[in-house]
Amino acid sequence: MLSPLEEIKNKLDIVEVISQYVKLTKAGANYKALCPFHKEKTPSFYVSPSKQIFHCFGCGAGGDVVKFVMMIENIEFREALKILAEKAGVKLSFESQEIRSKKQKLIDIHTKATEFYHHNLLNNQEALNYLLKRGLKLETIKEFKLGFALDEWRSLTNYLINIGFSPQEIFEAGLVISKKEFPQITSKDQQKNYKLEVSDIYDRFRSRIIFPIEDISSNVIAFTGRIFELKKPLKTIKNVEEVGKYINSPNTLIYDKSKTLFGLSKSKKYLSLEEKTVLVEGPMDFLMGWQSGLKNIIATCGTSLTNYHLDILKKYNKNLVLAFDMDEAGMKANERAIELGLQKEFNIEVLKLPQGKDLADYLKETEDSSNILKMVKQAEPIMEFYFERALSLGNKNDLEGKKIIASYFLPQIKKLKNALDRAYWIEKTAQVLEISPQVLEDELNKISSDVKKEIIDENESLSSSFSLIEPSTRKTIIAERLLSFLVKYPQLKELYLPFFDYFPNQYKEIIEILKDFKGEELKLEEGEFKEETLELFKVLSLRADYEEDLLNQYNVLKEVEIEKGLKELKKEVIKEKLAQLEKEIQETEKTNNKKELENLIKQFKKFSEELIN
Repeated sequence: MLSPLEEIKNKLDIVEVISQYVKLTKAGANYKALCPFHKEKTPSFYVSPSKQIFHCFGCGAGGDVVKFVMMIENIEFREALKILAEKAGVKLSFESQEIRSKKQKLIDIHTKATEFYHHNLLNNQEALNYLLKRGLKLETIKEFKLGFALDEWRSLTNYLINIGFSPQEIFEAGLVISKKEFPQITSKDQQKNYKLEVSDIYDRFRSRIIFPIEDISSNVIAFTGRIFELKKPLKTIKNVEEVGKYINSPNTLIYDKSKTLFGLSKSKKYLSLEEKTVLVEGPMDFLMGWQSGLKNIIATCGTSLTNYHLDILKKYNKNLVLAFDMDEAGMKANERAIELGLQKEFNIEVLKLPQGKDLADYLKETEDSSNILKMVKQAEPIMEFYFERALSLGNKNDLEGKKIIASYFLPQIKKLKNALDRAYWIEKTAQVLEISPQVLEDELNKISSDVKKEIIDENESLSSSFSLIEPSTRKTIIAERLLSFLVKYPQLKELYLPFFDYFPNQYKEIIEILKDFKGEELKLEEGEFKEETLELFKVLSLRADYEEDLLNQYNVLKEVEIEKGLKELKKEVIKEKLAQLEKEIQETEKTNNKKELENLIKQFKKFSEELIN
C-alpha cells in the first residue's frame, strides 16, 4: 500500500503545483521559468513533467514537488506535506516502526510466493502450454514472473512455513484463508489470545495461473489467479462457477485494488513519452499488448477504474484509450469509468476492436501485431463514438427518432466538464437533427449531472526521497554540463573517451555506465542502481534539454560545444594539480630534500606546458 507521500506524488502533477507560484512556459517536453530562488534575466529554472522534478541550472536548487513547496513557502518538510496533502485530498498520518516492519514482512512473503509460483509454472508443462497457446511468449512469462498454484490445499503454506514465516503472517498477507471465523487480527490483545496454526489455514490460490501485481516501486504486493483445470478432475475446487474464473488477493496492509493499476510499474515511463494511456480489462490483455510493442498500457486489478486511478494517470498524460469490447454490455460496465474520466477532463478515445473480441484475442489472431500501434493512434474520440451510436438508434428525419437520439446523446454531453465542449456538441447535434440549439439546451438542463465522489481512506506512512545536486566548483559545473550531453546522446561517447579520467569522482558510477553503454538512448531502471545515481541521471537528463535549448538559441552545434567543454575540464584539472604541486614544493623546500624537490619541479613544469598548450 502506498505511503501518503507516494499518494501525494501520484495524485499531483509538479507542473500544476509549481505553476501556482511561477509562470511556466513550454520548452519542448519540459517547462521553464525565471528562477524564483535567485535573480536572473534568462530562464534557467526547468520543470520536467515526465520525471516530476525541478532544477535551476543557475543556483542549483532542485528536487521534487515537496522540496519546491518547502523552499518557496520557507517551511519544514511536514508543513509542506500538509499543504500538498490538502491539494491532493490525502489524509496524513505517521506510522510506527512496527507498521513499517510489518509491511516489509508482507512484501518479503509475496516475493517468496512469486518465486514459488513461478518455479511451479516452469515445471508444469500443461499449465505452461496453456499460456503459450493463448499467445504469450516464454520471455514475457519470465519477465512478468507468471506462476502456477498447484491443485493442493497447502503447497504454498507449507513452503512459506518451511522458510520461516508464521501462519499469522501468511494470513495477513492475504495468501491463505482461515477456517476459523476470525477477522484479520489487528490488536495486541487478540494476538495474545489467539494464534493461528497451520491446520487453521489453506491456500487461497489453488489450480490457478498466477499473475503477480506490483506496486509503483516494483514490489509484488498481491496476485490475480485464473482457474486452470487440469485434465484430471480438480481435488480442491468442486464448483468453478461458484468460486469464479478469476480471484484476487484481498485488501491488505500493502494492497488496495482501488489504488493499484496492473503493469504501471513497467509502463509508467512510457505513458508520458507516448502521451496516451491504453486501458485494458485484465492481465492477459495487458501482457499480450505489452509483448506486441504496446508499452503505454495499464489494466485495473479486479475493479473498475476509480477516481484514485485517474489521479495517478493524469500525472503522466490526460489521454485515455479504452481498449475493450465496446458492445452494449461493455459500455454499460465501463460507463462510470468514462463518466469519471470526462469529469476530470480526460480526452477519452475508443479502440475499435472487432465486435466480441478483447485485446488478447485480437492480438493472438492477427498476423501483424504492429497494427495495434496504428489502431491506438487512430482511436475514435468517445464523444464521436457516442454520437455515431446515438444516430444508429433512431431515424433523425422523424420526431420519434429525434427524441431517441437526443435522449441517448444529451446525457453524454452533460458529462462534459468543459463548457466549450458542451456548446460544440449541442450545436452539432442541433444541426444534424435540425432542431434549435436552445431546445436541446433546455432539455440538457433537465438532466441531473450528479457524479458521486469516492471516499478514499488514507492512513499510511510518511517518508521523503529528495536529492539536490549543487555544483560547488567550476570543474563540477563543466563536468555536469558535459555529462548531460552524453546522457542524452550516448552515441557521442567517442569524443569523451580521452577525457573520462578528468571527471570528478562523484560522477564515477554514471561514467562507468556510459562507458559500457552501446545504443542510441540511455535508460536507467529503478532497482538496478543506487537511488543517488538515478536522481543524478534525472537531473542530467533535464539539464541536457536546458543546454540544448540554449545552443539552439545561438545556433551552436553541440559537438563543437562538447569539444570546447572537454578541453576546459582538462584545463581545470591541470590547474588543480598545479595548485597542489605548488603547495608540495613549498613544504619540500623546508625539508631540504633536493631529490624530491627536483621531481616536484619537473612535474610542475610538465603540467604548466600542458596547460599552455
